[in-house]
Amino acid sequence: MTVELDESTGDAVADRVVSGVVGVFERAFPGRVHGYLLRGSYASGANIDGSDLDLCIVFQEEFADPAEAERARGAAASCAQLSSLPLEALVVSEAQLQRPDNLVLALQLRLTSRPVYGGDVRGKLPALETDTYVRSVVYTPLHSYLYPKQRAGGSLHYPLEHIDPEGEFFGFDQWRMPGPDGQDVPSTKLLVATVGWTATALIALTVGRYVRDKRACVALYRQHLDDDWLPLVADVHELCRDRWRYQLPEAGAERRQLRELCERTLGFQNHYLRRYREYQLAEAKSDDPERRELALHRLEQIQL
Repeated sequence: MTVELDESTGDAVADRVVSGVVGVFERAFPGRVHGYLLRGSYASGANIDGSDLDLCIVFQEEFADPAEAERARGAAASCAQLSSLPLEALVVSEAQLQRPDNLVLALQLRLTSRPVYGGDVRGKLPALETDTYVRSVVYTPLHSYLYPKQRAGGSLHYPLEHIDPEGEFFGFDQWRMPGPDGQDVPSTKLLVATVGWTATALIALTVGRYVRDKRACVALYRQHLDDDWLPLVADVHELCRDRWRYQLPEAGAERRQLRELCERTLGFQNHYLRRYREYQLAEAKSDDPERRELALHRLEQIQL
């Protein structure tokens, strides 16, 4: 099934990939998908070699049943395996986007995504409300903190230790990306995600500002925090993303530079966890019982 997109991604190869994904879902789930939204750097036009092609596939209302949701996720995973670009195809329903635990995603779609096929759901999504946004986004860095297998189990032990103390990059090279020959290779993507989401959450905690993308994150951090961690935030963006294109550098001097960034990131994570815990302790005293319950649950996830 050949599909002509309503709006181009701005890249011919990405257009072919997205068109293929749309074709698969329109055939496999006729009449069920409300729209296809482009997220991330392809949506803003800031994509580079190695950037993920982030596509959100929004099903109408709620999934018919758990089996439909599972089939949709399986189809998305298969599309990602076949894609010639690093594809992150996220499947979600309209109902899920209205839930508090999906607020960060809903805001991202409302404020920074671009519809490329089908209906435009952005106007139906929750609007930005600072307190609610802060409560949601402060948890986001923990997704990358909890990702490695060494920290599996749903809780963190503070202070954190390196994922892999003996590794050249302390375990921050665990997320893989397609290499020049198509085979997956280690990358700096876990490092970029960890530092970026940590900086984003600190901006929210400090001034309540919404961060649109990676470049805006560095600018807002410089504008509003400008603390001892700013060089790390800026260097990870400028080196890992802009210069090395998420790949591990080959030159010895650059590998030593990357190792230093990874080493410094552990301190940044522990700095954030201290701020995060202070915030949750304050939330635990809220007059709102739901906020208190959420804060207590999140405090239990950090073992002192």
